[in-house]
Amino acid sequence: MKHLSPDTQSALFEAMLDGSQVATTVTDPQQPDNPIIYTNQTFEKLTGYSREEAMGRNCRFLQGEDTSQRAVQQLRDAIANKEKTTVTLRNFKKDGTPFWNRLNIEPMTVNDHLYFIGTQTDVSTEERQRLLLIEKEDEINRLMLPILSIHNNLGAVTLVGKMNEERFSALTEKLSEYVQKNAVQHIIIDISGVIWEGDSFIHRLLMIQDVLRLMGGKLYVTGINAKTAIEISGFQMHRQSLMTFSTVQQAIEFSSGISLESRD
Repeated sequence: MKHLSPDTQSALFEAMLDGSQVATTVTDPQQPDNPIIYTNQTFEKLTGYSREEAMGRNCRFLQGEDTSQRAVQQLRDAIANKEKTTVTLRNFKKDGTPFWNRLNIEPMTVNDHLYFIGTQTDVSTEERQRLLLIEKEDEINRLMLPILSIHNNLGAVTLVGKMNEERFSALTEKLSEYVQKNAVQHIIIDISGVIWEGDSFIHRLLMIQDVLRLMGGKLYVTGINAKTAIEISGFQMHRQSLMTFSTVQQAIEFSSGISLESRD
C-alpha cells in the first residue's frame, strides 16, 4: 500500500468500507456536539439515511422514546473519558422502523486530533430471540413452581433442584399473586428437595417471608433435617428467624391451630 498515492489509498480504503457488512461512522468530538464526519454505504443501507443527511449531525438522531437512556449514558461516559465501549440499543430507521443496533465506539487519534470510530450491526433477530428466551424461561419457572391449595387458608409449594435468582423471583411473584387472589394467610414452602449452598438461599427465604408478612400472610418452611437445622440456626443467630418444621404435616397442623384460634 505504501507505494500507492494517497488518493489511491484513500479510494481503496473507502471501497473496502463500503463493501463491508458493518455500518461505519466517524465522529469528531472536538467539534460542537460530536458530529458525524463520515459514513459508509452500509450505514445508509442499515438506517435509510444518506451520507448527506447524516453528515454534521450527532448520532442521537437514530434514537427514539424507546431507546435505553442507560445505554445512551454509557456512550456519553465513554466519549467523555475517551474510552471504547459497546452497547446494544433500540434505534430507528428513517422510515420509523425500529431495530436493535449493536454499537461499538472506539477513540482514535490522528495527527493529535481525536476521532471516534463507530460500527453498527443490526442484531434485531438475535435480540428478539434473546427476549423470547427470557419469556420462555419465566414461563417455565412459573410452571415448575405449582402452588397446591391445602385448604381455603393454606397453600403449599415444593422446591426441587437448584434455586437461582430467576426462580426465586418467579416464586416470590407467584406466591404474592396467589396470596392476593385467594386471600390466603398461610404458605408452606417445602425445601426437602432443594440443592443449596451458603447463606443466599436462607436470605431469599427471609425475603419471601417479609413480602408475605407485608401482605398479611405467614410463611412456614418444611423439609428441615438435622443438617439443615444447624445451618439455618447458625445463619439466624441475632437475625430474623424462619418458622420451620420437619414435615409438611406439622406445618399444616400448626397453621390450622392458628386459624382456629383466630376464628375463636
